[in-house]
Amino acid sequence: MFSFLKIIAKINKLSHIVEYSRNKKLQEKLPGYKVKMGFGLHFGWAIEGAIGSEFKIDASYLSPNVNIASRLEAATK
Repeated sequence: MFSFLKIIAKINKLSHIVEYSRNKKLQEKLPGYKVKMGFGLHFGWAIEGAIGSEFKIDASYLSPNVNIASRLEAATK
């Protein structure tokens, strides 16, 4: 939990995000707009595999640890 809070604090201090959130053109088009971000962070093993066709290939990750990270990310919404 502590690492999650540290990451959120670091992201909130990033100059690019602060600068983007204060963009005058963006604020004129979308008053009160805030940059929002969600992510899941967990550590553990996973199996990586390529899934797709000859035209497009995507990486897929399988593991209970990946499922935990996915649930953590879903909780940020």
